[in-house]
Amino acid sequence: MMDEVEKCVASRTKFLDEYFTIPDDMQNEVQTFIADITLLGNTCSSATEFEEKFVSEGLSDRFNAVLPKCTPKPVKMTKEQKQQSRKIAKEILVENRDELLSDTVDHVANRGVNELRDKAIADTRKAMIEEGTMADYTIAKNYIEDGTRFVSFLKNKFKKK
Repeated sequence: MMDEVEKCVASRTKFLDEYFTIPDDMQNEVQTFIADITLLGNTCSSATEFEEKFVSEGLSDRFNAVLPKCTPKPVKMTKEQKQQSRKIAKEILVENRDELLSDTVDHVANRGVNELRDKAIADTRKAMIEEGTMADYTIAKNYIEDGTRFVSFLKNKFKKK
């Protein structure tokens, strides 16, 4: 196998080894996949040919199907990676600060409105129970709902087809 092709094969196999834990039930599938990659690598004369065949023969799809079935390994980040990660997070927050602020304000406002509405409903229900009008209210509400369902039934029954 040529050096450049071997690098392509090794990059995929090392990627699996370094970044994923392969479950026991996936071992055979992964070993078959690695054998197929190696076989393809042995038949190719250049990295370009390998990459083209890797995609055209469906190995790329198999690779992408295997990854979600494996468990990612935790990786310790270096100082540089941590700094880069913080930098990216800050950029995301700065770029989206108006939207984040707006969403937060909306959430707080909606929560307050919902709490007030729920309290008003509970207070009204409590007052109706104390006054003895809850039963009358429930009966009237049920009549209205039944009438609405009956009218809807009739509309659907006599609707032109």
